[in-house]
Amino acid sequence: MRHAVFLAPIVGACLMSGASLAQAGGLPQGVAAPPRFAPDQVLVAFRPGTPGAEIAQTHAAVGAQILKRFDRIGAQLLTVPSGSVEAAIALYQHNPNVRYAEPNFYRTLILPTEGKDPPPPVGLGIDYFGQQWGLNNTAQPLYDPDTGGTVAGTLNADIDAPQAWDISQGSDTIHIAILDAGVECTHVDLVGKCVEMQNFTISSTTTDLVGHGTHVAAIAAANSNNGKGTAGVSWNSKIGALKVCHEYPSESFPLLGMCEVADSVAGILYAADHGYRVINMSYGSDPDPYSPSQAEADAVKYAWSKGLVLVAAAGNDYAPTRIYPAAFPEVISVAATDRHDNLAYFSSFGSTWVSVAAPGHNILSAYPNAACGLAPDDPEGCYQWLSGTSMASPHVAGLAALVLARYPGITNTQARSYIETSANAQGALGQNFRAWVKYGRVNAARALTADNPPPPPATITLTASGYKVKGLQKADLKWSGATSTYVDIRRNSVVISSPGEPNDGAYTDAINKNGSGSYTYKVCEAGTSNCSNDAVVVF
Repeated sequence: MRHAVFLAPIVGACLMSGASLAQAGGLPQGVAAPPRFAPDQVLVAFRPGTPGAEIAQTHAAVGAQILKRFDRIGAQLLTVPSGSVEAAIALYQHNPNVRYAEPNFYRTLILPTEGKDPPPPVGLGIDYFGQQWGLNNTAQPLYDPDTGGTVAGTLNADIDAPQAWDISQGSDTIHIAILDAGVECTHVDLVGKCVEMQNFTISSTTTDLVGHGTHVAAIAAANSNNGKGTAGVSWNSKIGALKVCHEYPSESFPLLGMCEVADSVAGILYAADHGYRVINMSYGSDPDPYSPSQAEADAVKYAWSKGLVLVAAAGNDYAPTRIYPAAFPEVISVAATDRHDNLAYFSSFGSTWVSVAAPGHNILSAYPNAACGLAPDDPEGCYQWLSGTSMASPHVAGLAALVLARYPGITNTQARSYIETSANAQGALGQNFRAWVKYGRVNAARALTADNPPPPPATITLTASGYKVKGLQKADLKWSGATSTYVDIRRNSVVISSPGEPNDGAYTDAINKNGSGSYTYKVCEAGTSNCSNDAVVVF
């Protein structure tokens, strides 16, 4: 008997503020919306060389104690008196030896409460590959979880997975870190796939009580070609279940997955230091008022420097608003498409910052067996349709694993270039993908058939010097090595230059602020992740 559960489709990883989350997710009356950040924690980084005694004295003045140290990026997670986060940050920011101080921000994964399930469709058996239009779309009949009826896709509105599998099915030496709300590693689609389960959150369990991480993991690398369940993009890859999102409001009532920035930082750094080649992050938040997190930006840079390919969901705001960590330049940001190759109705977009698109609407994948009333190791398993850029992102993470297996020894820069430059710029119905994203909808077969690896990027060297004019801060930047016509100037990870900034080797940033401050600059070839070293200016 088939055990798939067919709920109303859920939009995964809705990346909004706490107030709108409560409305969109339909939180029951009496369940408070989650706060924007931890009420008693801050993330702080001091400048290299700051004496330990001075650091301890500063903490004491704020009333802070160290919870965790992130030595790879020189940051600390601190506890402060409850309700004093903003005041504590202000005190730290007045210290010239502090690089940054920021809240421990919360992000959320929405899991709406279940309604009445539509009746199961007849004739699906236990092999659901025919329902995975995102991998192979022949305009075949598809079950529609919205209505319980049958719909058809559009021929070739997919990533050409079967053609890619004729070239490579991946390698068990390529490990994908699934940073999420845990993974049910005993699910039939994932049994034998998990190399480890780590918990960086306050949850008492490593497993997935929310449903999001299991779904994401199976999209990337489910057991495949076995006549049952679903297929993953990278058949042979292994995954690491790195739990960075805990249950909210409680483990016994897990309506939401709560993702703390500090836990994201911990998971990214762990993956970078433990042999992973790819990271998937199907979570994020918009930049108002504190994000992007500098600690998370530093963790992403560290992982990139260690050779990892980083992939993240672009968000479900149907707007061009930048979502982090997806919008960090080192990350492949992924929008979502539907079965006709249209931009999904919920997907964030932006041809200046969203890298690629991938299937993300009504995606069938593994789901925790408890949702179907099954044992964790049931031989047929539970399945569910979810929608969101959360589902699009692991399609690309799986593709990254295929590329790394196909071309051993390439760098993460080269792997990223394979994925982006091989994407289809035009959709199956003639859509212009580049109106929505930089490159197009990913094509796995094209990514695996390039004749030669792309050349390594140019090395860009940047220097920066700060000065004041009539008490107002300014910074002069000078660089060499960029080969593009235009460049992006970034200050504290945010692009400050106008579109079409010429690559002339010099730029003056008229900050025009009084007092002290610290600014980290980077020059990137326009629209790419090929960037210079960091150059820091301190006033």
